[in-house]
Order: sequence, then C-alpha cells, then structure tokens
Amino acid sequence: MRIVVTGSSGFIGSYLVKRLKDDGYTVVGVDREPGTPDVVDRFVQGDLAQEQIRERALDGADAVMHLAAAKDDWGIDDETFFFENLEVTRRLIADARERGIHDWVFYSSVAAIGPGDEPRTEKSSLKPSGAYGASKKEAESLLRAYAEEEPEVSCIILRPSVVFGPGNFSYTNVYRLIEAVRTNRFLMVGDGQAIKTTSYIENLIEATMYLWERRSSGVQTYIYVDEPVRTTGELVDDIYRLLGKTRPGIHIPLDLAKAVAWISDVAASVTGINFPITAARIEKFNTSTNYDASAIREAGFEQPVEIEEALQKTVNWHLDQVE
Repeated sequence: MRIVVTGSSGFIGSYLVKRLKDDGYTVVGVDREPGTPDVVDRFVQGDLAQEQIRERALDGADAVMHLAAAKDDWGIDDETFFFENLEVTRRLIADARERGIHDWVFYSSVAAIGPGDEPRTEKSSLKPSGAYGASKKEAESLLRAYAEEEPEVSCIILRPSVVFGPGNFSYTNVYRLIEAVRTNRFLMVGDGQAIKTTSYIENLIEATMYLWERRSSGVQTYIYVDEPVRTTGELVDDIYRLLGKTRPGIHIPLDLAKAVAWISDVAASVTGINFPITAARIEKFNTSTNYDASAIREAGFEQPVEIEEALQKTVNWHLDQVE
C-alpha cells in the first residue's frame, strides 16, 4: 500500500513516516520544507495549496495521512488558519476523491472540542476556542460529509492533546517549560491545579497505527491523551525532579502575571518579536485541558510508554541539545 503523509517533515510526521516504513508501507512524504526522513520512497516538496503538488503527491496513492496544518500561538492570523487547515484540506479531499483514494487518517486536535475543567470526550459538543480549533472542526466536517457521500471511505480522525517528546520544536509548550526550569527562569503562575493532558509522541504513533490496522468504513473519531492525566503543578514538579532541581516554593498570582505580561504583548506588537511570555500563554497554562481518552483504551489500546519514562526521554534529549 502506498501512503501519502502530508506534513512529513514536521515533528509528528517524521515519526510517522519512519513507523510506516518499518511496517512495510510505501511512503510518499509531502512538505513545504525539507527534513522528511530519507527512508521515504518519494518526497514531494511544495505547497499543497498548489494543484501540481497535490497531483504529484497523490499519483499512485492508496491512502492519505493528513498532518499538514498551520499551528502556532503567535504570528498566524485567522485567515491563514482557515486557508491552511480548511481550504487546503478541501482541495486535497477533492483530488483524492477523483482518484478513488478513500482511506484516510486526519490529525485533528482537541482544540476542535475546546478546553474545560470537566473531562471532554468524543461525544462532547464542539466549542473550539480560537481560529486553529475552529478550522480543525470545520475540516473534520468535510471528511464526515465525504464519508456520507462515499460508502467506501474509511477515515480515522485523531484528536491528540499537546504532543511532546524527543525532537519537539523549541517553540512548543513542553520544550519551553523544560528550558525555563533548566535555566532557572521559571516561576509558577497560578495555583498549579489546572488539568493538563499531554500526548507523548511514541504513544501517539502507536495509537495511530493501532487504529489504522483496525479501521473500518465510515468515520471513527478518537481523542488521544496519555494517562494518568495530571495538573500543571504535578508536571512542573516532575520536570524539576528529572532535572535534579528543587522547585521554588513561591508562585505568582494569575492576575498579577497577566498584567505584567501585557507589557511584553505591547512590545511584541511593536517589534514583531515572539516573546516567550505573553498574556495568552499565561492564560493557556492556567486553563484546564481535560480530555478523556477512554474510548481508544476501551477499543483495546494500551499506551506503551508511561509518563515517567516519556518525560525522562524528553528531558534527556533536551539536555543533549543544549549541552
């Protein structure tokens, strides 16, 4: 089977490409940027918004695993989110449909559901916050409509929470947190009681392949997060311990921190510099992202890497990069 992996040079895509090759699949990688692992059978570099890039990528393909997306918490406007995450997906579906390519994995996000203190499941109403989540929600709708019209369609929609692990980018949340603790630049904001679900990269790839190998017709939607879920305070404690550091006993009240962060927000708007501390990031850190991934576990999946090992691997990799 020949599988097209979009976003193949990205963090998740790079891991997925290697796993597919290990499992004997023929893999076509597609990305704007170089960096796709050289194990791919073919690499198409270019923008999926362009018809000729989609044609080259889909030539001879049997399935699509669609990861390419705009995602960041700074510097991307709403129009870009909807074009990259919704319109490009629309075009990709149309071209794949013309070629009779009906097997899909679509990497959505828990952002399509929206945050909340109470556990959110696949049955929860979708209340995305922000253009990223809204664009992912609408892209999911395209695939559901496609499946309703084409009974041959098999589509797995996977909604991971914050993905982390060795190789994660320097602008991602867990990387920033580890680096702030390592360099003694971290101060706890808030009471640390917000629930923060995460998805370790190896577990996410295993979950993907588990669902892929058991796919059926129609759309199957799953949340993926690691268990047990933890609070921000517990996550911070773990990182301090794994770095061999002692966590300071003080914390900054949330309202005070947001007021101070307003200064960096103003500076960012003037200079165009992506400062590590913003009011939005402080708010996000203190907002629960409580998602319940019991459905995939009830389907028989067991996460292979426990939280302690996942964090230890990530911290070790991080230290290797900065030394």
